[in-house]
Amino acid sequence: MKVAFVEIAGFRGAREKIRLDFAPGFVVLTGRNGVGKSTIFDAIDFALTGGINKYAVTSAKGGGLEEHTWWVGEPKANAHYVSIGFVNERGASFSITRTRERGPEEDLREVMARLCRPGWMGRASIKTLIQTTLIRDELIASLSLDLPEQARFAAVRAAIGAIAGPDYSARTDAVLKAAVVLKDAQSVQVDQAQAELGWTLTALTEARSAAEHSGDVSEALRITASVLGSEAIGPAERAKALRELVANKKVALRELEEARLRTEPLVIDLAAATSIEAMSQMAAAKKAQEMAACEKEIADQRLELALRLDAAERESDTQATHIAALLQHGSALGLQNGRCPLCNASRTTREYDSAIHSAKERLKGRGERLASAAAEVERARAAVAAASKALESAATQIAALEGLRASVEKQLGTVAETYARLKFNASANDPARAQQLIFKEQEQLTTLERALFILESSAAADRVTSLEARVITMRQQIDQLTRKLADSESVVESARKIDASAKTVANEILTEQFDTVMPLLQELYRRLRPHPEWSEIASDFGGRVRGSLNFVVGDGRNPQFLFSSGQRRAAGLAFLLAVHLSRPWCAWESLLLDDPVQHIDDYRAINLTEVLTAVRRTGEQVIVAVEDPALADLMCRRLRSVGDQIGRRFDLRTSNTGGVILGEVQDIYPMPRNVLSIARAL
Repeated sequence: MKVAFVEIAGFRGAREKIRLDFAPGFVVLTGRNGVGKSTIFDAIDFALTGGINKYAVTSAKGGGLEEHTWWVGEPKANAHYVSIGFVNERGASFSITRTRERGPEEDLREVMARLCRPGWMGRASIKTLIQTTLIRDELIASLSLDLPEQARFAAVRAAIGAIAGPDYSARTDAVLKAAVVLKDAQSVQVDQAQAELGWTLTALTEARSAAEHSGDVSEALRITASVLGSEAIGPAERAKALRELVANKKVALRELEEARLRTEPLVIDLAAATSIEAMSQMAAAKKAQEMAACEKEIADQRLELALRLDAAERESDTQATHIAALLQHGSALGLQNGRCPLCNASRTTREYDSAIHSAKERLKGRGERLASAAAEVERARAAVAAASKALESAATQIAALEGLRASVEKQLGTVAETYARLKFNASANDPARAQQLIFKEQEQLTTLERALFILESSAAADRVTSLEARVITMRQQIDQLTRKLADSESVVESARKIDASAKTVANEILTEQFDTVMPLLQELYRRLRPHPEWSEIASDFGGRVRGSLNFVVGDGRNPQFLFSSGQRRAAGLAFLLAVHLSRPWCAWESLLLDDPVQHIDDYRAINLTEVLTAVRRTGEQVIVAVEDPALADLMCRRLRSVGDQIGRRFDLRTSNTGGVILGEVQDIYPMPRNVLSIARAL
């Protein structure tokens, strides 16, 4: 099964519809950074898994992966979908399509069944399939050498562990969890029984102590009759009624004491609010309020009179105002060519200035009267403001004094309501008397508690006998529960051993199986030559239950912390290619590489090309994206085979709207066979 085509629209960096028909031999995608090479691989990943596996973070400020999966630029895309086609060696084909609105249109289980070999369905997940088929530039190191040792072991087990036969570790783990749950339940029952036994022993000790200190029952009965009445009721009912009475009295006394404590500062505040000094302050404030009201009335009348005088002066002086305006403009303009600017009469400068001065002298008296009227208005307004402020201050002082007294009286009224509700015969204004009455109530409560103790101790002997029998029964139950708990612990230990054995056997089988993959990894490592000094790599398996896989070079050194980033990527490529080529369960014969030569020098890029040439000879479809056109040319020359499967090169470009479009498409035909024989025949 190989990839036949990729068709996308409105997805990632593609706005317009674009379709790439892949050749069965190999496909080389080239173009500068940002043209959309990775968008093609993202489309294959998204069509199968519904996500894009190169992002470790899927949500962030400004929008996450879901908000940026489809085209977000301008202008808007006309359609949003991804369609991937597959074809097998017999020519049978199928496709899977995902849209932004509906998701996948095909059954993913059926798709997975077609991409797995017969009989292997269900032994690998679609996530493992895409992770071992698509090798991305961003994930080469993180999915190989940079993986934790246990996660690396799990990745190898997911990729090639399916041929080890049925894995019973999941079933044994479920049995172990069930056994642990049963043991925990038995342990909880034992703890609850022991806690109940402890409470019963405590009650037995109290009952024995009460039986040893039995008091005068007749006195207790007299006290009980005095508060409960002389009705003929049984001892149990009498004790219960007395117990409820004692509890109610305790609550009432607590509430009464809290209310009494609140009255102490309130009484002081009330005395201060009703004192002669407070009365004097109130009288002074009211007198000040009356005076301020009178002063404000006088000020309002004065302001009204001043406003009328000012209006009269302004009304009678309208002509003077116009003349003043003419004088102002005439002074500013002066003579115009020896003539008056108003009447155009011929005048000398001296005559003109003398006329202006005479007019101003005539208007001077009227201006002084206007200014005097305006000043009187301002003084009247100031007097009104001062009177209003004094009136407001007096009102505020009166409100504060009255509010203080009303607040104190209200709080004392609340305390009086509490006293009345609890039938407490005391005044809220007399906390000392209330305290004396509370002391009497407390003495009565003490008497009632003593009577209750005597009544309860009279039945203490019967209670001791009942509790002793209950203790014996509970100890027998605890012994039975303890034996069941021991059996459960034995079952858990056996299940744990079985689970450990199952995981150990599965890990040992996988270790032996990886030994058959190791020569391929070592060969790929030697061809890629990540490090000039350490040309060999070995594996180191550890852990019996939780397996781990490490790689070592030289004298047991760890390349994860020894190699540079480029060297780790080259070694990681060898590991990922070995895992990809060691999947017996996978029917998808395509190797996808998304820009695998980043941070790798030209020498190792050529080595990678030779490795891909060897992979291509196995019949695998190689789909690779590179940025360098020269490297793309080299790959097209080296990946061509002598079979009948052609290759294809796509040069991707960016449209005017910023989306990916197809540039040049070039078919790479296989090398002809028997070239020399044909030449000799000619």
